[in-house]
Amino acid sequence: MNSSQVGAAAKAAWLGCCNQSGLPLQPPPPEGPRMVQAVVLGVLSILVLCGILFLGGGLLLRAQGLIAPLARERRASHEAEPGACGGDDS
Repeated sequence: MNSSQVGAAAKAAWLGCCNQSGLPLQPPPPEGPRMVQAVVLGVLSILVLCGILFLGGGLLLRAQGLIAPLARERRASHEAEPGACGGDDS
């Protein structure tokens, strides 16, 4: 790059960053559609997490309800057979 190209690049950079009125540039306002997308995404994420929590809890309760009768039946069968516990009484 020669000096004229450097000067032109510097001038273009200065013109791109300043509004030439002497006032500092204001940042652009937040974009409305992006903010709406972020809010919708957050709400959907919370709904999915709550759904997983409640459905998972319901499945755990159902599994415990299915296992409880089997455990009672197994416990009753062990109480009926004293030699089934693995003790060697001979």
